[in-house]
Amino acid sequence: MLLFFDDGEVVLLTEALVAGIARAYIDVVAHPTRRGVVLCADEVEGKPGYAKTQLVECGGEEEAVAEVDAFLERLRPAQGKPS
Repeated sequence: MLLFFDDGEVVLLTEALVAGIARAYIDVVAHPTRRGVVLCADEVEGKPGYAKTQLVECGGEEEAVAEVDAFLERLRPAQGKPS
């Protein structure tokens, strides 16, 4: 998957990365109480033909929520500034 941005930057996402993000998103959205998950890239012993680097869960829900909250707090002052 390629992501094209207005500033000309292009980001290539592998199938393994997109699949890992999709699995994590579905896991959080479909769970009745889970609010987040932390993913880390890790080398795994897998089946032949599969990517050796995969996203694996490496942190708890509280850590995920804290990371998002901290990021949003950093954005708040910037939202009031003129471009």
